Amino acid sequence: MRLTNSSWGRYSILVLLTIVGQAPIFAQPERVRRGLEVLYEFDEGEGSTVRDVSGAGEPIDLTIAEPKKAKWSRGFLTLKNETSLKSTGPAIRVNRAIKDSQSLSLEAWIKPANSVQTGPARIISLSSDPSHRNVTLGQSAAAWEVRLRTTGTSVNGIPAIASSSGSCSAALAHVVYTRNKDGEVQLYVDGKRALTEAINGDLSNWDEQFPLLLANEASGDRAWLGELHMVAIYSRALSADEVDQNFRAGVDDLQQLAKQLPPPASRNVDFVTDVQPIFREHCFDCHAAGSEEANLNLATKARALEGGLHGAVLIRGDSLRSSLIHWVAAVDRGRVMPPKDHAPLNAEQIGILRAWIDQGAEWPAEADELDPRIAQARKHWAFQRLRPVAVPHVAGEASHSPVDAFVAQELIANDLGLAQPAAAAALARRIYFDVIGLPPTPEQVDEFCRAYDQDSKNAIADLSKRLLSSSQYGERWARHWLDVVRYAESDGQESDRDRPNAYRYRNFVIKAFNEDLPFNQFVRWQIAGDEYEPNNPDAVVATGFLTAGTHSQLADTFIEEERLFNRYNELDDVVSTLGTSLLGITVGCARCHDHKYDAFSAREYYRLLSAFHSGDRKVDKLPNGEDALYFSDFGRQVQTTWLFRRSDFYDRELEVQLGFPAMLSQGREADAYLADARSAMPDLNSTLQRRALAEWLTDIDQGGGALVARVFVNRVWQHYFGHGLVRTESDFGVRGDPPTHPELLEYLTHDFVTHGWKIKRLQQMIIGSAAYQSRSRLLSDDHAKSIEIDAENRLLWRMPPKRLEAEALRDAMLAVSGTLNLEPCGPGFKPYIAPEANLARNIKGESYPTDAPDDANTRRRSVYMFHKRLIPYPLFQAFDRPDFLVSCARRQNTTVAPQALALLNDRFVRACAKDFAKRLLHECGDDDTAIAKRAFLLALSREPTSTEIATSTEFIAMQVQSRTARQESAPRIEALTDFCQSIFGLNEFIYLD
Repeated sequence: MRLTNSSWGRYSILVLLTIVGQAPIFAQPERVRRGLEVLYEFDEGEGSTVRDVSGAGEPIDLTIAEPKKAKWSRGFLTLKNETSLKSTGPAIRVNRAIKDSQSLSLEAWIKPANSVQTGPARIISLSSDPSHRNVTLGQSAAAWEVRLRTTGTSVNGIPAIASSSGSCSAALAHVVYTRNKDGEVQLYVDGKRALTEAINGDLSNWDEQFPLLLANEASGDRAWLGELHMVAIYSRALSADEVDQNFRAGVDDLQQLAKQLPPPASRNVDFVTDVQPIFREHCFDCHAAGSEEANLNLATKARALEGGLHGAVLIRGDSLRSSLIHWVAAVDRGRVMPPKDHAPLNAEQIGILRAWIDQGAEWPAEADELDPRIAQARKHWAFQRLRPVAVPHVAGEASHSPVDAFVAQELIANDLGLAQPAAAAALARRIYFDVIGLPPTPEQVDEFCRAYDQDSKNAIADLSKRLLSSSQYGERWARHWLDVVRYAESDGQESDRDRPNAYRYRNFVIKAFNEDLPFNQFVRWQIAGDEYEPNNPDAVVATGFLTAGTHSQLADTFIEEERLFNRYNELDDVVSTLGTSLLGITVGCARCHDHKYDAFSAREYYRLLSAFHSGDRKVDKLPNGEDALYFSDFGRQVQTTWLFRRSDFYDRELEVQLGFPAMLSQGREADAYLADARSAMPDLNSTLQRRALAEWLTDIDQGGGALVARVFVNRVWQHYFGHGLVRTESDFGVRGDPPTHPELLEYLTHDFVTHGWKIKRLQQMIIGSAAYQSRSRLLSDDHAKSIEIDAENRLLWRMPPKRLEAEALRDAMLAVSGTLNLEPCGPGFKPYIAPEANLARNIKGESYPTDAPDDANTRRRSVYMFHKRLIPYPLFQAFDRPDFLVSCARRQNTTVAPQALALLNDRFVRACAKDFAKRLLHECGDDDTAIAKRAFLLALSREPTSTEIATSTEFIAMQVQSRTARQESAPRIEALTDFCQSIFGLNEFIYLD
């Protein structure tokens, strides 16, 4: 890094000192001043004004439009967000002097935030808007560009001149542009001529009313991000020697500084034996866990490299530029470390630190001195590395299944036994609903029962394998995942606009389950599919995981504060959903403060947020030409992320970079994952931060993969048993429930990962267990002891009864009525909703239809139903379908009067009951006994008892008589409809035994 002649003046001193208290030993070198019109050295250190210190006339000071978007450092101003520095009025003096002399020079010491800024991004500009300028120095990706208005160019300074690509990088540079009276222009970079050209015309058409701007146009849409160290404008063309003089003036300060600091140690320096003891003795009192003054922590690698309130303190490979060395060597009286009441570092210690930094600041991961909370958190069962678990030895049938061995071990320890196996017909119904979400036909039940009688184990294995291979399997299990990711097809919020292309994500999830996509790949694609396989439509649309939450499309009239509030609420939704759905950690509270219970800090929250800060939702073409809603980065440029104290997005003191929770990380930092991602896709126009996060999430050895796997295995168990082995399915933190069978969860998770993260294999293991196949219905007093010991069935002594979810209930009605349309995928359908239930206000865009037909298209499976967040489907609302405003780990299971009323009065239920009645009439004719038997077989997968037959036929006859007396047009069909509707209301239809 090269500093200007006044660099250390900008650090609030006029001269360098060898030791605090000594006299000055050298003066500032001279720089060229003839023809100087304005000079900005950015040594104010605070405030919203940058002073012109040229002394050339009436000062042309600049005002920072949005001071909260700029950060003062020692001797330079960092622009991390889009803002501008602008003269309070026209820069008449500068414009007139250049116009009169017909020559000029623009000079700047600047450090771009990155080498991909385009527009071009304006650095120095005398202009009124992007189309009218006198002159502009800008950055066009990896090149410097100048636009100069003459009588021979356009009013926009076109044609422009530019240095070669690659001449601009994210490093401090000295850039000078000159133009003499003859029209000859030169561009110098770091003292060397980079370009020579001639531009026709003169400067007589310059507009003297144009203001002077830095880092943007007056329109605010050509922002440049980076560090401003010095800017000067001359009303004459500097010669090559003068450019070199100014450049060398900048170098001299570093050369002089090097003479004043203790030299680096001449040997190889080891962090653990040489450096860490210095930190421990002199720094940890103020800069370690529990006492992070100025937000600086020197106890862990990631935090030390990130720096604190005053920016980075270590610049690997360059101790001269490292603030840590400046502070411990006391070159700045205003900032001396350690403070005066502590013993200072001696020359040898400073030399060791310098050598360590110059040698690359190597820091072994195992050398971190962790926050005691993190060290304690790593002992928590959920946050540890995966380990193989031996299957316990138990006698009897339990020894045949690993699942049952673990369950039996707990039952035996509590003097309990497993319930008897469920009846074959009940088991068939259970497996069908659990795997594909549809009831079996009577023929399918008979086929299974016959096979079960011959060989129960193989019959169950064959049935589960066949159903897992069915296309209906993905439709069933996709719904579970869509609950977790809060998927719906409208925006929510007040406007609740439709999302006509959101369904492609739902289709992807269905396809992923059907094709048994490994879960680790499933996760990676949902976080960063476009950064793995940008030409694969499935991978790109998978990022719908990030766009599935609520969204508000603000009009142009909204002020910036409202836009920022909306933007960071949506990013919080993404981070919070990622935490609960994949990691099983409630990270959202860390938006405002460190997590109260888990070792997850606010800093780590914003480091996770950084992965998504550089992108947003996007509706565009997929590689196959289809329109879709997905997530995409804005480009390669990483957007600056700040730690907002108490979530105040105007509090931008501390910048953070991509990072992952320390309590789950071991031996590998975020920058290593990011480097691998960029190495894998070097030409991709994306930051690749999300790919780095996706790799960390699925890394079982050094990242969060072990926890991600545990959380998902637990979710799979939950959907078969009603509760997870961990009953707080989205909270595996220290305040969550511990697993009822910790060894079983660990065994299943280890097996899951070892066998390629295959979901279907895991499900076959669960279905094949005696625990899953056990009876749920309590028989007389056989289970009195079990109920007394374990009323909540945490030890799994029986299969808990489960109520069908709203979608499965609707699909079951359609299936038994014979009208279920199994057409897969495609856009969502909108079912009929009574107008009086459609009272949401302020809804923008397409309104919900008040006359949706009841036809084949609306009788498709419920997973394909269009869910509009502000207009819930009444039947589903009665049966506890969530609103999908946030992630839903486990649905509520209430028993309330409106459910019975819905089954009695809902238009759809009545229509299905009538179709069911017509089917029974078609298959059984007028034989009410046959109708009753067939109805029970279709709806309940069993024969009715003699009492049930008698009651059913009596009910049908009574309803026919009653409706005939009322002179209805079709009393028999209506009576049979009453019968079928009553079956839909049976507990046995709604619950799985």
